[in-house]
Amino acid sequence: MMGNENSQLSGLKIDDKAIEITDLWSHYQATINDSCRYFSLKNDGSVSVFKGEVVLGPLWATGTPLAKCSNNLLKFRHPCIVRYLSSWQQRSTFHLVTEYVQPLSHMLAAQTPLQICIGLNNILRALVFLHEQAGVSHNNVSVSSIYVSGDSQWKLGGLQYLCKFSDLNPTYLKHARIHRYDKAVDPDEESHEHTSKVDQYGFAVLVEDVFKDCKDDDVPYLQEFRKYCKNFLQNNDPTNRPILSEILKHNFFNHEFITIYKFLNFLPLKKEEDKCQFFSNILTNLKRYDEETVAKQFSGLLLSRLTLLDSTARKDVIPYILKPKNERLHNGEQTGFFSLNIFKEHVKPRLLQLFGVRDGQVRMLLLKHFTKFLHVFSHEELSQHILPELLLGIKDIDDNLVASTLVCLSELVPILENIFDATAILTYEKTMTLNERPSPVGGESNDIDIIVEASKNTVMNSEEEWDDWDNTKHKQFLHSDEHISTSDSKLLVENEFDDANVMLAEKIEPSTSTLLLHKAAIETKRNMVDITELDIKNQKVDCKKNADEFDFFADMTPIIEKQKVLSVATSDNIQDISSKLIFEPDEEGNDDGWGESWS
Repeated sequence: MMGNENSQLSGLKIDDKAIEITDLWSHYQATINDSCRYFSLKNDGSVSVFKGEVVLGPLWATGTPLAKCSNNLLKFRHPCIVRYLSSWQQRSTFHLVTEYVQPLSHMLAAQTPLQICIGLNNILRALVFLHEQAGVSHNNVSVSSIYVSGDSQWKLGGLQYLCKFSDLNPTYLKHARIHRYDKAVDPDEESHEHTSKVDQYGFAVLVEDVFKDCKDDDVPYLQEFRKYCKNFLQNNDPTNRPILSEILKHNFFNHEFITIYKFLNFLPLKKEEDKCQFFSNILTNLKRYDEETVAKQFSGLLLSRLTLLDSTARKDVIPYILKPKNERLHNGEQTGFFSLNIFKEHVKPRLLQLFGVRDGQVRMLLLKHFTKFLHVFSHEELSQHILPELLLGIKDIDDNLVASTLVCLSELVPILENIFDATAILTYEKTMTLNERPSPVGGESNDIDIIVEASKNTVMNSEEEWDDWDNTKHKQFLHSDEHISTSDSKLLVENEFDDANVMLAEKIEPSTSTLLLHKAAIETKRNMVDITELDIKNQKVDCKKNADEFDFFADMTPIIEKQKVLSVATSDNIQDISSKLIFEPDEEGNDDGWGESWS
């Protein structure tokens, strides 16, 4: 058992209707509020929840099938195995939470032959890992054990029958037979003394099932591979079946399309010269294949962090991936790679995710190409997802990032001006709090030629309040009771911000646009997790205490003061000013206690 009732994830909302019901468990879709922790292509915190009850059988004496599957998912981690998130027991029902996945049986009809080929490659990699590194056998390789993740990748699940090779014997297989896929079970399985090649037989049946509606010429070497599976993987003598890693060497798993896929998957292991040549030719090679298939399988890999940070990819690939194809081009302008509809369906969700990545280099790349894909987002996506991230970026300590953010805001604000009423924003302007941008080096200098206007009767605003960005040419102020920080003032007069400020001055009226930014950000931040978790990675944490923050423990702080001694005149006519709270120590040093005198 992997957990208890207290292990349930907070904010988890499970759909009422199951998307799949099997003999062993039910599969539900769910969402979780803490979406920053879990991968979801839909960017809404989607996860999958499996619920399993007690099942009778010799294999389940120590736990339910789902509990055993959960334990194995937690133990055996691999990119091609369904990712475990959490599990717990609630009364008689066991709950397992995984990354967002859908059963392959629901998705297979929409899969192209090339997608199926890549999917089989993933399942085979997972099986090689289990066999040759973990020393275990899956024992139920079939369509029912395979799921499709949010980014269209096939992943192996159904690990309830998994066991060590040392425990794999005819008796174990006989006990598991009742719920296994009949077609994937060797009819002579129980009579074989050699039982370590069960998964090879099941994989051959899987290949037959997923390609049953495909022609031999739909995928390179498919006809040859079908014969290979029949003659070798389903050989009547298990000892003649090859080990799984040998199957990966077949031409079926090494044609051009799948080679590109594998190169991107293993990018960290490639040499620099190989990566340079690969990225120089990848777009030319991918144009030979169906555009939607390429988008489904490669959009995530082409926009992965490793690809985004590669110098050749940034020059020869990324500018075209981040730009939708436009038939009406200006002189000298180059077209994008994906058409507009394909871009919106497969690339746009990736971009929404990337804006949430706290990495300065990734953010700079997005800002550089921002105007190329800005128009693909709806007003809601711009105001609820893109704008809040830009507002966080404007508080970063990297001057270049802030300058680029200002330029992007100048493009964004005119679009949002049409959907927000400036007068309605006034009621919200004091409610938004963001961590103040730390002062740049030398920010404490007083040698700044800029006017700062402030009210003498107000206390300086909290560092978490948003300071208005001044422009040295316009010197306009939105509110008389707000200050412009010294660090921000110096920032605006630095040379690298000249272009950004000019663009802002030309396109935006500060008295209106800044309020519009406030409004959109406020509505989004209300439902976000701790704002301190959303800073760009290279931003330093400002640990200064907020001056306006109320200290609830102030009255609990002990106050130790120096003892006060009151000198009393000896004259009998002097008025007695003694107090029970003020006393004079005994001059003789008597330590018998307070005594009777309180003078």
